[in-house]
Amino acid sequence: MTKVEMLAVIKQMTTQERLEMIEAISRMMREEQEEQAQRQADMEQKLKAAAVAAIPDYMPGGALHDLWSVDSEPYYDSEEEYLSALNAEEKTNA
Repeated sequence: MTKVEMLAVIKQMTTQERLEMIEAISRMMREEQEEQAQRQADMEQKLKAAAVAAIPDYMPGGALHDLWSVDSEPYYDSEEEYLSALNAEEKTNA
């Protein structure tokens, strides 16, 4: 049903029927907004839980600690090796 057809049907309704229709549509929209807000809250909660669960990996002894720690050994043996790897990555992404 097109918008024009719906408006034609609404014009044939009584005032009471129109009000009931407005209330039903408003309720539907409110429920959709609440569901969307709940999905957003659930997603935020999952992201927070994932972030908290990852903390041990970044602590000393964790699997990812050496990748970001200022105390760790350099990943590349020299700056030239690092620049070479960057150039190779740029060519791959291009």
